[in-house]
Formats: sequence, C-alpha cells, structure tokens
Amino acid sequence: MNIIKSFNSTIDYLETVLDDKIDEKKVTQLSGYSYSMFSRLFSILTEMTLSEYLRSRRLTEAAVILRNTNEKIIDIAFRFGYESSDSFGTAFKNYHGFTPSEVRNGKPFKLVSRVQLALSVRGGRSMNITIQKKKAFTVAGLNEQSINSSLCPSVWDKLYEKYSYDELASLGSGEIVGVCHDVESPNTINYMAAYIVNDVNKARSMGLEVLEVEETEYAVVELIGTVPECIHNGWKYAMEVFFPEHGYVHSGKPDFEYYYEGDMNSKDYKMELWIPICKS
Repeated sequence: MNIIKSFNSTIDYLETVLDDKIDEKKVTQLSGYSYSMFSRLFSILTEMTLSEYLRSRRLTEAAVILRNTNEKIIDIAFRFGYESSDSFGTAFKNYHGFTPSEVRNGKPFKLVSRVQLALSVRGGRSMNITIQKKKAFTVAGLNEQSINSSLCPSVWDKLYEKYSYDELASLGSGEIVGVCHDVESPNTINYMAAYIVNDVNKARSMGLEVLEVEETEYAVVELIGTVPECIHNGWKYAMEVFFPEHGYVHSGKPDFEYYYEGDMNSKDYKMELWIPICKS
C-alpha cells in the first residue's frame, strides 16, 4: 500500500473520532502499523507528535463549536474528553490565549487544519539508499525505556559517564549504534546507546544491557551533515520518497543509527540509518 495514501486514510479516520475514543485496531488496519509505530512515523513526517496534533485539532474544533453554536461549555468539554469545565477551560486558554467564554464572545482563536501528507519533493532531492541483509548480531549499552526522542543525546552522556570509549570498543570492533526498539507507547520510545559486541559475557559483567538482533533486511541510508539534523532528514526522505516509490514499510524491528568517527557538528559528517524493512 502507498504509505502516503494509507497515512492520509488514517488521518481521515482520526478526524472522525476527535470527540470519541480511538480504535487502535482501526489505525493498524488503515496504516499497516501498530498505533505506537504509526505515532512514531507520524512525528517523523510532520515534526509534531500525534498526541500534540490530536490535542490541537480537538481544541480547534471545540473553539469552532463555541463560536458557531449555543452548546453549553460543559457539554463541549465532555465531548472532547475533558472531565470538567475547569480542566477544559485551562487547556483551552493555554492553547488559544482566551477562555471559552471569551472566544464565544468574539475573541480570536487558533485554527489548526488537518494534516495532509503528500510527496511534495521529487527528483531534486536524492539520498543513497541500499538494501542490505545483515546477519544476526549483538549490541550492548545503556538502555532507557519510555523516553521522549529529544532525550536520546542524554542517554549517550550517561553511557560515557560510566564507561570510556576504549572500554566499550574493546567489546567488539568499536562500532557505535543508537537503537530504537520495541516501541509500544504512542508518545515515547525505548532508546539504547550501544556498541556492537562480540564479548557478551564481558559486556554483562560490566553491567551493560544486552540486546540480541536477529538477521534482518534493512534500507541503509547514507547520511551527510550535522547530527541530529541529518538523521531527521534521512527519516523524512525514506518515509516520503523511498518507501512509497519502492513499496517498502518499516517492519517494526529495531532500527539503528550507525555512527562513524568524526565531528558530528560538521556539515561533512557521515553516518547511516539502518531501517528494518518488509514489502507493504
């Protein structure tokens, strides 16, 4: 299935349940992904979390109803999932800048339109992507569960506070990877700052967490640029251009940031994304 078409169909569905409970199985049926994975890929494509988007859409629709109808504020609050008029009023004012009553009486409010994903850039933008089947391997490192993706750099800071590069490199050939794995929450990820290792027993004795990675086929995206900008650009290209054109989707298995030596703040820095794939 075309990933853009399936994402838009999923957004169409979510728009129909802004005032109701989301059926996560329906999201999976329409998008081809679990709800948590769809949420992660949505944020990559739009630079906004799905929960933020749905919240903004609900508060937009609530403001439109307030302005155009005489429906009671408490009823609107309940309709959009708020437990009281006070909690609704607080969220509404924080978002729009005015209370529900003020908006009803003519004060301005924000309008956030529904997202429509499209292949807006073709041809002029190109990245080198190869399909590679990698044999099973093992990584060891520091694993943080259920964190916001913006906190990934702090996981590396914690790893290097405990261990030196030489200690970690001695466990294998010094290959450094960031691992996103077992995504279950729509709002957070599990991220591991890790090294590919051969000496698993030594890694465990050092107190490192070990993750066994099975043989998998990957889309390997070559990146050039500063981190994390080049990572975000690579994900965008893969999702918006490569996947739709070649009929692949993310398989749901762990994906990797593969780091080479060099200055990550340099515009010439080189690294890779390993995105696990299967045919859609």
